[in-house]
Amino acid sequence: MSPAALFRPLGALWVLVALIALLAAVCAPAVEEWHLAPFFITTAGLAFVPGALVLAATRGVQVGASALDALGLALLAWVTTPAFAALPFWLTGYFGPMDALFEAYSALTTTGATLLPADELPRSLIFWRAVLAWLGGYATLLLAIAVFAALDRDVPAIRKSALLTVRPDNILSHLPVAARRVGLVYAVLTAVTWLMLLFAGNGFFDASVLAMSAISTSGYAPVDGGLATNFGTISMLIVALACLAGTVNIALFWDALRDRGVLRDPDLAGIAALVGGLGVLYVIADTSHIPSHFIDAFFVVSTSGYTVSAPASPVPVAAVFVALVGGAAASTTGGVKISRILLLWRRMGSELAVLTDPSSLVPVTFRGRSVRDTALIGIWAYVLGFLACLGIGTLALALAGLDFQTAFLANAAALANAGPLLHETNAGHGWDELADNAKPILISAMILGRLEVLAAVAAIWALFIRK
Repeated sequence: MSPAALFRPLGALWVLVALIALLAAVCAPAVEEWHLAPFFITTAGLAFVPGALVLAATRGVQVGASALDALGLALLAWVTTPAFAALPFWLTGYFGPMDALFEAYSALTTTGATLLPADELPRSLIFWRAVLAWLGGYATLLLAIAVFAALDRDVPAIRKSALLTVRPDNILSHLPVAARRVGLVYAVLTAVTWLMLLFAGNGFFDASVLAMSAISTSGYAPVDGGLATNFGTISMLIVALACLAGTVNIALFWDALRDRGVLRDPDLAGIAALVGGLGVLYVIADTSHIPSHFIDAFFVVSTSGYTVSAPASPVPVAAVFVALVGGAAASTTGGVKISRILLLWRRMGSELAVLTDPSSLVPVTFRGRSVRDTALIGIWAYVLGFLACLGIGTLALALAGLDFQTAFLANAAALANAGPLLHETNAGHGWDELADNAKPILISAMILGRLEVLAAVAAIWALFIRK
């Protein structure tokens, strides 16, 4: 792919950031924060000018890319776009340069890690956090359908769907159509959530922030604390349903219009098993508020990190490892993804069957398709790479001055894009207590979690090493 073709989608993304900055500038007076509107207008200008220049310079250029080229494009997008998105956090004076970058990367990767609680921020910046997370969730879905679907074409981890059809020789060929379809589904789910929250008695602002944050599984809220405590049980259940929509494969909503059999998708059974298992552990640790424990368990699986009422997790270690698994492929959740774990589980069953009867041949099947051994090796490599990043990141944070427990939990939360989990599992100690030298490490973990570990390595190779 030529450099011009590489930068044209980046230019479009920067223009999109400019447009949502203008939206935030319009919203600032609506929440009686007129003095903050110029900062969003400045951000819009600084993002629009280079984006528009790139689009003008590459006008008429045919954009085509292999999966490797698109990975390089995705890496550039995740690295450069938050620099523009960080400007309102910095210009308003609430964050220093490094903290502003941390907030922007956290929002766009839907990690939801926050350095200042919502109670200490103007509502314009709370809205900016939420809309960035919503955009990041949409970008994550596009990345899944354009790049990971091509990389996993021999692995049935991402369900085959008209929504997720790509050409291996040019994976961007189907992207405009898929982007419109995914955008339609994503916007409709957000709008339905917003309307339900309004009917539940929430104000326009609170409903907007919760709807965008829930569908993107980022875990942001207009105020700190449990959902049921601040917004009521009905609103909490609506947010949980929206998080469920963000946790499952986006293709399920498109395919459900024609095939009711999608409800038997193995990802749904895997999500239910994780929620049930973690919920039972919560109940064993604390027998009070049993229904709340299962809802809290679901929020962990969705990597959103919301809580019903209490901020502390009854079984912190279990919560961390469940969050590292995450939700379905082609969803807004972080983590390894449950379909990969299910594939490895079936591989283990196949190996045990062969051990009991060495003469038998037990192929691994998933979603009605046979899985090649090379594909399973790739999944093993990904899981091992993920664990290596977990260990190396923890070591790097420990060398940066964090105690081992905080280093492990912070790195796991960043890698799984489940930022609120740190407050729930680290005895109330959170991101605001971290030193500046730890934040670049955590930002790298957030990007690795979004790009997926091996894909990130391939993206670096595509940009800087390949001849």
